[in-house]
Amino acid sequence: MNARYLLEQRVLGPRLQMDINEERYNELAHAREVLSDALDFEQRYELLLGNFISLELDFTEICLRAMIEPQYRYPEIAETLRRANRHIVNVLTAMRGYADQVQQDFKCLDLKPKFSLIAKKELVRIFESSPDYRFMCALRNHVQHKATALHGFEEADAKSGDPNGWVETIKFYASKVSLSADRDFKSRVLDDLPEKIDVRRCARESVQELGRAHLALRSAISEHVARARSTIELAIRDYTEGGADSAIALCARRVGDPDADVPVLLDWDDVRLQLVEKNRRPPRLWPSRTHREPGTEQIVSLRKEAQHSLAQAAAAVFIPEKRWQEYESGLPMPEGLFHFYQLQVGRHPTHQLQPSSSADDESKLTD
Repeated sequence: MNARYLLEQRVLGPRLQMDINEERYNELAHAREVLSDALDFEQRYELLLGNFISLELDFTEICLRAMIEPQYRYPEIAETLRRANRHIVNVLTAMRGYADQVQQDFKCLDLKPKFSLIAKKELVRIFESSPDYRFMCALRNHVQHKATALHGFEEADAKSGDPNGWVETIKFYASKVSLSADRDFKSRVLDDLPEKIDVRRCARESVQELGRAHLALRSAISEHVARARSTIELAIRDYTEGGADSAIALCARRVGDPDADVPVLLDWDDVRLQLVEKNRRPPRLWPSRTHREPGTEQIVSLRKEAQHSLAQAAAAVFIPEKRWQEYESGLPMPEGLFHFYQLQVGRHPTHQLQPSSSADDESKLTD
């Protein structure tokens, strides 16, 4: 005997029973599964952002208090370091959770390539292109198995003249020497990183890169998710147009098998849409680069052509090493500063620096 399938509300009292076929029942069940995966996908990313925002807020408060009410007693210093470590560990855990779990999403979709491979490709891209992300991945393993993430903090360089520079007056760092002492910490991850690694800056770059990956993955499944929502919307519309007063507690049902009921609702999916709208761009704490300013790839490529370390490149244009590192992480580099560095390393396309002698200078003065 063939099973009977219905659209019907799970409520007490009279309700409309609308017959559907098995194919439509299966379509609604599949749509529900797709939307459920999509909500998990967005909520996992929201968890990562929430931990990152908490870190930034607390670190900013620490910097503000350091400016207004500085503390020099060891108990206060130890408490500050404990707070900072807690936030860093939360971000590291959320990052790892996102990377591990996103590869398990959308198994219900018949994609070619499979979503797991698409997600893995995005994560590999980040790992290979971002030294900060590689460092944070290694740091997470170190924290899980060996020790805390942060080894100390210090007053950052306050010579920039930026009136808002107090936001980063305190630099929380991981010691390169301490991490190198851990034989399980991959040494290549530490290449080109300074002796005191600014973990807050690494967290920013890593979360921003994961944000870009999340948007790419969202785009890969957007058509399937939109189709799933439309499938449920159509069922709700058909049911109400068929004579029902409402669609509250509407289900697709296989008669005689209450465990197979498929809720046909969208209130819960509205939460996903709100998260998609809220997180429609990757998190950026730096201004956007204009077309006249060099891209990060140009900056890194030029430095490597010149065979400069981060410190040497920064010294060539008279800026702190941290600022050069920020330029390579996405902070827009002023066009003039890039031209200056090109001149300093002899790579400017149209001009070159000529050395001047003291004799030439003296002759000019006497003429």
